[in-house]
Amino acid sequence: MFVMRNDGRQIIFSALAICGSILVTITLIEAVLRLFPAWFPVELQQLMQANPKNYGVTHPYIGHLHKPNNALVVAGRDFSAVHHTDRYGFRNAWPWPDRAEIVVLGDSVTFGQGVGDNQAWPAILAQSFPASRVINLGLIGAGPRQYFRVYETFGLKLRSKLVLVGFFLRNDFWDEEMFEHWLKSGAGGSYMVWRDFGRPASTNLSPYQPLGSLLSSLLWKAKLLARKSYLYNLLLYVRGDLNWWSPSATVIFQSPNGTRLELQPEDLVSKTKLAQPGNYVFRRVMDALQRVHSLAKENGATVLVVLQPSKEEVYLPLVGESPPDPTAPLRAALVERGIPYLDLLEDFRRRAAEGEMLFFETDGHPNARGYALIAELVISHLKQHAKKYGL
Repeated sequence: MFVMRNDGRQIIFSALAICGSILVTITLIEAVLRLFPAWFPVELQQLMQANPKNYGVTHPYIGHLHKPNNALVVAGRDFSAVHHTDRYGFRNAWPWPDRAEIVVLGDSVTFGQGVGDNQAWPAILAQSFPASRVINLGLIGAGPRQYFRVYETFGLKLRSKLVLVGFFLRNDFWDEEMFEHWLKSGAGGSYMVWRDFGRPASTNLSPYQPLGSLLSSLLWKAKLLARKSYLYNLLLYVRGDLNWWSPSATVIFQSPNGTRLELQPEDLVSKTKLAQPGNYVFRRVMDALQRVHSLAKENGATVLVVLQPSKEEVYLPLVGESPPDPTAPLRAALVERGIPYLDLLEDFRRRAAEGEMLFFETDGHPNARGYALIAELVISHLKQHAKKYGL
């Protein structure tokens, strides 16, 4: 008969005691985080409380939409703003008019992430053209193919004269690739939940690979369950923050008045490497812009693609670095296809060289001054060519 020696029992008891202590510690930390979230900055509160249910609503064709009739406080390290949405989930006053002369498509930069409703550049544009109604169809997290689907679903019925496409090359090619992966995965549901909570190859059971698809489905559900933990979300944030803040990844621009901007040149290169002719993502981006252009033209509207620069493209030359020109192939392709565009980079660089801070310190979005500059440049262009655009 086997008899466990005392030292073996002691090892098991010690291991159980350690596991129990770890479990109790984790439970206590989770309880403290949930009971006293106000101890932390608003940004960290939002990160800890990240939940798939808070990621807007699903849309089978577009992938996702913002939650309609909502007032959401969005905070970063250096901003806090309330984002109000209309009945469709976009950032406009309600009700919509039967017709809007100008429709604006785009992602979070068009939406105006990080600033108040009236500081988003389409809202400023609307103030300069009071006789023309402007509808902002910016969708946070969207890519070019989604721009077309948003226009087709919501914008076309507004019978606009002008369709502005706010293109943010810093992540638009990456977003296009992610949306393609989501479509191919057949995951369904919310694209944003899929993108930010694990990106499973599929969440459906397959009769051809029942065990593998079952494990994949269970792993996906386990990740969604884990993301309900404040502690788990906080640890994910810390891990990502450590990677983001590695010395090799961050370049600091210091203005004469002491204001800092944190630049991520390596991330810029990584996110724009697909912006090359011959790449399938590049072709899909151009096809999406062509579809917007063609559909608008069929319905009597003109398209203008507004190329919105990233802070790396704007400020890296001021710290002695020469960033690549990732929009060059895009500009050439737009000219080849006869799609008009307005490139804002040189004006942004000029204002930056004059000492203006046009982006948030850590976040990659423009600040209120940056959004105002986008609006100023677009307004100037439209007024110079008002007859061409029917304004």
